Amino acid sequence: MLSIQDKNINNSLLRKKEVFRAFTDDEFNRISHSMHFRKYKKGQVLFDEGDHRNKVFYLSKGLVKLERYDVSALYMYTDYIKEDKLFPYGELFSNPTYRYTAYCLTDVEMYCIPTELFESVLAANPNQMLHFYKSLSSILKEHEERIQFLVGSNASSRIVKALSFLMDDLGISVGDNKIKVPYPITICEIATISGCSRETVGIKLKQLKQIGKIEYSHKLLTFNDVLYFKNYLEE
Repeated sequence: MLSIQDKNINNSLLRKKEVFRAFTDDEFNRISHSMHFRKYKKGQVLFDEGDHRNKVFYLSKGLVKLERYDVSALYMYTDYIKEDKLFPYGELFSNPTYRYTAYCLTDVEMYCIPTELFESVLAANPNQMLHFYKSLSSILKEHEERIQFLVGSNASSRIVKALSFLMDDLGISVGDNKIKVPYPITICEIATISGCSRETVGIKLKQLKQIGKIEYSHKLLTFNDVLYFKNYLEE
């Protein structure tokens, strides 16, 4: 648990984050007094699909994966939550249960906020509500584009597009025309996103490495030709 001094320091930093910025001081104080700081280890499950939606989470460090399967246990949906993001968005003011399973892809640090309190405070602030609406619209647009890009493409193109999404969503610039994803991404993760087999992904990664487009070592991706991958996002 955080000390009182640490809580005050972290609250002052959180207050400046976009996700909390438009709340009034009184509203933010109500939220901060009820939130709890937690650390979780890589692989830990935060919640399962169907669990009671009693918390909203703000991720301050690490990477979280959201996934959902159909009744036949075939893959349906996957997404990633990176640092400085609040989740889940889609269930706010609607579902009483979580629609996805969330687990930690790395060690993570986050703040847990009671759902009922957060929704109550959010509903009373039109400016902050507008921010959440825009954020949700952006998420929906991104997911629609992913579906359009991945449906109907051949396996090779789907893999490159899946890599392009990872670069665009999780990558950080490390030099001219070079981006690195600072989180471990397995071949199985790429296979799930692209809808291809692990073997097919491995072959395509090897080809991309041979022509210098990408580096893949210890599960870390480095994109050496950013424009090449951006072209796939703009198709």
